[in-house]
Amino acid sequence: MNQALAGTQNSRFVRRLGPHHFAYLRAIAEGLDANTSAQRFLGVCHGHERRSAHNQLIDTVRAIARRAGERAWRLIGMTIRAASPSAQRPALQDFIEARGLDGWSEDEQVEMLEAAFPVDRRSVRRDRLRQRQIDLLRRLEHAESHPPRPTDLVSDWFDEVTARRLIWAGHNTLADLSRVIAAGGKWFRTMPGVGEAKARRISAHLLTLIPAALPPERPFFTLRFIEDAAPTLAPPALPAPLSSWAPLASISPPQPPSPVGSLLDAHTDMQAVKAWLQARCSSEATAKCYLREARRLMLWLSRERSGRTFASMRVEDCLAYQSFLQHIPPGWISRDRHSPGQMGWAPFRGPLTPASQRQAITILGALFAWLAAAKYIQGNPWLMINGDTGSTDQTTQALDTKSISDVALDQIQRFIRSQPPSPSAHRIGFIVTFMETVGLRSSELVKAKLGDFSLQPEGWTLRVVGKGSKTRTVFVPRPAFEGLQTYLAKRGLVGIEAAPPDAPLLASAVDSVSPVGYQALYITVKRWFAKAISASSLSSREQNDLSGATTHWLRHTFGTKAVALEVPYDVIQQQLGHSSVTTTMNIYGRAPLKRRAEELGRAFR
Repeated sequence: MNQALAGTQNSRFVRRLGPHHFAYLRAIAEGLDANTSAQRFLGVCHGHERRSAHNQLIDTVRAIARRAGERAWRLIGMTIRAASPSAQRPALQDFIEARGLDGWSEDEQVEMLEAAFPVDRRSVRRDRLRQRQIDLLRRLEHAESHPPRPTDLVSDWFDEVTARRLIWAGHNTLADLSRVIAAGGKWFRTMPGVGEAKARRISAHLLTLIPAALPPERPFFTLRFIEDAAPTLAPPALPAPLSSWAPLASISPPQPPSPVGSLLDAHTDMQAVKAWLQARCSSEATAKCYLREARRLMLWLSRERSGRTFASMRVEDCLAYQSFLQHIPPGWISRDRHSPGQMGWAPFRGPLTPASQRQAITILGALFAWLAAAKYIQGNPWLMINGDTGSTDQTTQALDTKSISDVALDQIQRFIRSQPPSPSAHRIGFIVTFMETVGLRSSELVKAKLGDFSLQPEGWTLRVVGKGSKTRTVFVPRPAFEGLQTYLAKRGLVGIEAAPPDAPLLASAVDSVSPVGYQALYITVKRWFAKAISASSLSSREQNDLSGATTHWLRHTFGTKAVALEVPYDVIQQQLGHSSVTTTMNIYGRAPLKRRAEELGRAFR
């Protein structure tokens, strides 16, 4: 017997008895398929799991019946075959109508029925025993079963193996599990050994336990209301309930004039936000982030603040929204990938970290400051609140930096080198080497052209356009330059000296002179990293930590490695393009931790 099978047979499937356990036993008593019944009522489908769960349940219920003084306790779990359909006797009235015996006396009709369908004593006894069995199960269910409650632990209702995986992932109670499943997406990705099929069985079993838990009403956040919200100073009337909201196409409110004295030709808050994005955002990624925060606030104002607009916001609204970001209701969260405005889409993908909360408040403060300067609103209420959502230990922040260790990076590069030669393999090899030794942002990498490289007395440099359209020059170390030359040769461009200056630094795998977009880069790196990490010899914990690795992790890897090699912070800051050296130290400041470790290590040998 292998270890997995032995572990399954030794695990406990029955801890507490619920109505679903007795429903399974009645289904078996009625002669229904055992595998189907086990999957429906017990949440197990594999043969050895079903047999273990079945045996444990029979033993448990029989023991309860014996303690209750039930003399027929042995009937529990017995298979009592039903009589064959051909031997079953019809009802007397049906027999009379089928044979045309209306003119006969009742005694004669009964006599002819018994002659046509002789009584099978064994079938009668089996039917009587099966009825006793079912009656016994109903009595025990009424006395011993405990209906599952949302506050119950998952270990009470799931087998030990599944319960351990759920608890390890942070789903301790049935309510916790129902919330994470209701949020959608791949909620099970943090649970080793649980794929989509197993996750569906867990969801189905939870629905059996608590029918009202799943599926919830799918969230629906229409965007037409916030896009048409006029900048009125007085809050409008409360919108209609969600169930009675009209289709998007039927809503066409009048367009009021812009506020008096406004420098914007904007009639609605959404138009004002778009003007702000156009004026202040230099990259598509930044504009997307800013629009997301503005849209979240407008949806919150529409639903939670009786449809207030930016112009009618008060300090109390800002404080309430700040508290809302700290405790986002489940109805506002959905991990399903839908476009904004579609059924099932919600503004949040999960609770926000303190850093994300601060970022949201900072973005909204900048938006309102700009709108106030443009005289679209009278003032900026965000200036009146404390935007600090909680202090962050810089040591913890440094430890949480999303970087890739040297061992993991080495295994990723080995995996890439082991793959058959292809344009895609050549490109990912260049991306990993170049990004982890130069430290570019993803947007800087996809925008760079070969003409931006230049040879200086100190070595090769690259001119990039970073955040806020700020231009800087980064140094290209020897490993990065050698990786570039190899990548260009694979593209048929010989080398940087002879390459066309307008050719992109990062090219499509199909056309060596066509650029790639930000999204294509993100997806490509994620897929390659997932394959490499899955094939590596890293521990399961390390693989789980790297499951979310993206292109940006390579930038953090550069910063972390540079600090470890004792590169001065001002050099790292200029290479990364941070606005100040303080930012660099806050993100990668492990030096104080390193000194503490060295001093304490010497003291406590």
